[in-house]
Amino acid sequence: MQENNEQAFSCLMNRYHHVLFRHISRRIQSADDAAEILQDIFISLWNKRFSVYAEESIYPYLFRAAKYETIDWIVKRQKQIARESVLLAQEEQYDFPAEDVLIARELNDLLTAEVNRMPPTMRAVFQLSREQSLSVSDIAKSLSLSEQTVKNNISFALKRLRVTLKQEHYLTVAAAILSALR
Repeated sequence: MQENNEQAFSCLMNRYHHVLFRHISRRIQSADDAAEILQDIFISLWNKRFSVYAEESIYPYLFRAAKYETIDWIVKRQKQIARESVLLAQEEQYDFPAEDVLIARELNDLLTAEVNRMPPTMRAVFQLSREQSLSVSDIAKSLSLSEQTVKNNISFALKRLRVTLKQEHYLTVAAAILSALR
């Protein structure tokens, strides 16, 4: 291997692959991760092939490399789990400001009222599209409409909602200005 002989390296890999894989996978309980660690060990060995010295056997070197790579993997995994649990704990503890909750409810009520005022076909198409996440072709089949009719209804529904939101925004701004003037 130290003479750049790829066949010698391949023989070395074939000889020690299974025993190292078993050793690593026993400790980390993941065959995919064990295979990745083993691959990293052999890549490192090939990259250091000129400086690695093994008097009688390369096994102690490979076993030690497997041990340290496994420890590194476990430490990284524990850090990842700790970060994820901190993020999950923060997410559970986060309370939205009451004003934001109120605005979200009002907006939802406004959108629901506008959807309910839509013509029946437009409302059905919009609800299937946005609330049930059906595709245009699925909506067309279920309502016995052409795909173009479904697309048109979705487009008209979205335009209608945009107009309503703009009007509501202007009314809110006007109300804020009037209350500031009083």
